[in-house]
Amino acid sequence: MANENYNGIPNCWDVMGCNGVLRKTCTAYPYQGKACWIVTGVKCGQGEHIMEDASEKILYCRNECRFYKENIKANF
Repeated sequence: MANENYNGIPNCWDVMGCNGVLRKTCTAYPYQGKACWIVTGVKCGQGEHIMEDASEKILYCRNECRFYKENIKANF
C-alpha cells in the first residue's frame, strides 16, 4: 500500500517520537511511515523491538503499537 492511501494519517516516527538517527536506520523510513505495520525490520518502540518475521510484526502492531491502534485500526 502506498502512503497516498493514508490521507490525514501522520508518519509513525512523528507519533512515536523517533529521533533522526533511529529514523534513518529504520526500514520504514522514508517511504513507509504510514504503513510501517506491513514492513519487517522496523524499529518499533523507538528501537526496542525489531521484528524480522511478518507474523510477529502484525501481532505486535495489533496488540502493542500505539501508532497502529490510534491511526490504522481506528480508521480502517
